[in-house]
Amino acid sequence: MSRSDEKSVWIGRASDGSIVTEGELNSENAIEFESFLRTVEAHSKTITLDLLALDIEDGVALATTVNALRELRARAARVIIRGAPQLLGHNLYRLGLLESLELVDMREDEPSGF
Repeated sequence: MSRSDEKSVWIGRASDGSIVTEGELNSENAIEFESFLRTVEAHSKTITLDLLALDIEDGVALATTVNALRELRARAARVIIRGAPQLLGHNLYRLGLLESLELVDMREDEPSGF
């Protein structure tokens, strides 16, 4: 996926092995994000997902992300989510998933549209 397309999400690996995402996740590209996470193998006991530069734009993208994280957690002993958008962190808490996922440096996003 291209970094230059404002409507896309870019997914890659950092030098430390963490999965890095950038862009706007929405109903049009959420399946691509989910498909990528399904290909991630738990070579080690810990998978780190860096979401600092990812924006979740709608409910479809949010639900897809939550489901993809559930599946990822089933394949790894530990999943660390760095820089999660506040909306995602809140929903993971509400669904009782924070016992199996670790949030680090969750963002405090500003409300939009007001």
